[in-house]
Amino acid sequence: MRRVIIGPGAGFRTGGDHMNLKELDLRHLIHNEVRFRELARKGTTVITRAEGSTIWDIDGRAYLDAQAGMVLVNVGYGRRELGAVAAAQMERLMYYHTYFQYSNEPAVRLAAKLASLAPEGLGKVFFTLGGAESVETAVKIARLYQRARGRADGHKIICLDLGYHGNSLGALSATAFEAHRAYYGPLVPGFVHIPSPDTFEGPFRADDPEAGRKYAALLEERILAEGPETVAAFLAEPILGVGGIIVPPDDYLKHVRRICDKYGVLLILDEVMTGFGRAGTMWACGQFGVVPDLMCTAKGLTSGYLPLGAVLVGDHVIEAIAEADFPFEHGFTYAGHPVSCAVAMENIAILEREGLAERAARMGERLKEALLARDNPYIAEVRGRGLMVAAELVRDRETRERFPEGNRAFRFDVEAGCLREGVITGIAPYRDTLMITPPLVITEAEIDRLVDVYDRVIRQEGDRRRKQG
Repeated sequence: MRRVIIGPGAGFRTGGDHMNLKELDLRHLIHNEVRFRELARKGTTVITRAEGSTIWDIDGRAYLDAQAGMVLVNVGYGRRELGAVAAAQMERLMYYHTYFQYSNEPAVRLAAKLASLAPEGLGKVFFTLGGAESVETAVKIARLYQRARGRADGHKIICLDLGYHGNSLGALSATAFEAHRAYYGPLVPGFVHIPSPDTFEGPFRADDPEAGRKYAALLEERILAEGPETVAAFLAEPILGVGGIIVPPDDYLKHVRRICDKYGVLLILDEVMTGFGRAGTMWACGQFGVVPDLMCTAKGLTSGYLPLGAVLVGDHVIEAIAEADFPFEHGFTYAGHPVSCAVAMENIAILEREGLAERAARMGERLKEALLARDNPYIAEVRGRGLMVAAELVRDRETRERFPEGNRAFRFDVEAGCLREGVITGIAPYRDTLMITPPLVITEAEIDRLVDVYDRVIRQEGDRRRKQG
């Protein structure tokens, strides 16, 4: 069998210059979500420092980060106070776990703080290391709860077909993106999917006043088809993130809540991306007037300064499990890590002190209005909440016809064009949707620059494709 060499070959050095760091990267670091041959051909971008909404690579080039890392650096880069809190906590207590009867002070204080911020009734907190672990924990708790209530077959989790919940095996099973799932089966059984409340491309559009009820009815149909006694929970993002920043009709989640209550199905909301001010409020679910039974968080909980996630759980859920005296056989070595929890407390203090959720709401409106004012012929819709904004890219704005994907989708050309202009931006993986999610501290001048770059690049790439036929 022919051996494929990935990474630098002859002449590889082990010195300390920046070119050598790129060589070390290719030789030893496995990157997330890549094709190895393509990465070896294109090379890597090593980031060395960051401040506010700007990052710099090892070659000294600056980028305006309109993706906030992986949609998590809510308080912005370069917050020295968070580093100081981490250092102080490391000196006092650098680690202790939360297994059995043990805990540590930062974990206890953060749990109490999150309970005080949570929608009413979510008074219990379990810590994880990130979003996928939060989702898998919520699924396990939901299944345990149904068994505690005497529903021994209540294990199925209904999810949305454009929802994204992570790349671990359980979270991937909740995610329907085929390209993510294709090579990793068999996946975890018991996950089923229904159409997402997509009013741009879905069967029920934004001009239909009954769209929210109709999309929710698909959930009820699936619960009945599966058998209500077999369904543990409905899992969804209140605003779908990776799927294209899909904002559901205002009444959708209220109908969902009613249906879940009708059949004894728990509602799990994945606020990993939307939480901590990203969507313009502390939690996105409050904008839709809904309280879930369990809520998953991560990302903005620490703004990426350290790994941490959490599941906020309804008191009634834990009470049912306790009443049945079922054991909670679940945990992680680093759950409730004291340094991460201390940093999360200070991160939340910054969010509150500087009013960053409210700022996200204001700046998001400025961004949407400015994009719409450009009247770009290749943008059919601009939507979003807070600094979670999407622009739908099309060939024809009136008919919403997309450019044919061919060898390379339009969105990838737009992404590359923005990068050449010094802007890192997000795109949906499976549709021509631009996703704009900068740090919540982004300035008005930086918003204006983003709009200039997006408008120019989208026009250039759209015109080029039209000329090519």
